[in-house]
Amino acid sequence: MDKISICFCINDKYAQYLGVVLTSILLNNRKETFKFYVLSSDISEENKNILNTLKKKYKNFEIFYIHIDKNRFKNFKINIDYISIETYYRYILADVIPKEDKVLYLDVDLIVNNDLKDLWNININDYYCAAVKDLNFDTEKYKKCIGMSDNEEYINAGVILFNLKKLREDNIAEKYFKNNEIYKDKIKYQDQDVINITLSNKIKIIDSIYNFTRNDKTKNRNDAVIIHFVGAKKPWKSLSFNKLKQLYYYYYIRSPYLKINSFNKLLFFIFGLIK
Repeated sequence: MDKISICFCINDKYAQYLGVVLTSILLNNRKETFKFYVLSSDISEENKNILNTLKKKYKNFEIFYIHIDKNRFKNFKINIDYISIETYYRYILADVIPKEDKVLYLDVDLIVNNDLKDLWNININDYYCAAVKDLNFDTEKYKKCIGMSDNEEYINAGVILFNLKKLREDNIAEKYFKNNEIYKDKIKYQDQDVINITLSNKIKIIDSIYNFTRNDKTKNRNDAVIIHFVGAKKPWKSLSFNKLKQLYYYYYIRSPYLKINSFNKLLFFIFGLIK
């Protein structure tokens, strides 16, 4: 059986959110097997041990931790306070995961709510990647600001199926770094912009069910495979519980990071998250 390879780029503070993502994947994909790659410069042994406890319940995955030298990215811009420097690690995925020809990159501000098999099996042989168009702001106007043409699509970079083989063949990592320098005074969305600029015309646009956001009015939430909590309003930052946040906490309370004190437990009972 073909294993699904998934990678994440995090710092130690985001390990708990990674725990929720992994839980959501494993709960909804019991027939699949996974290789998880975690790129980090500072993830602690404590957090590795917590994440590894998932193996007690799920036997269908391996997890690999890849240390990244953060200094390589120390001069890169951070324009948005809820995005960390680790997001730039995506530039070197093809180099640091050399044995994989394909990998699914996921942000950790999302949950997987269905089977990933169909997404993984999308044919990207002739593309650098597959991703969903960004529906969260006026991309048509913004594309002009960063030198993209009207016929080039602008994707949201929170969910990307990368063709690592093709990225290596065309030395895309070097092009990322060059474009990062060239466009550093124009880009607002950091590496997302650089990925769009560098891979343009070699990006396969896929259905938004694979990167569903609250701004997507074209799809039903119940059909979404991946639900992405874009923007500053993360589900862990607010006590309000709409349906999407309730779904997030459904996975949170099943994750290895559940530490319910009496106050949190009362809240979860009130909002019907624990029966």
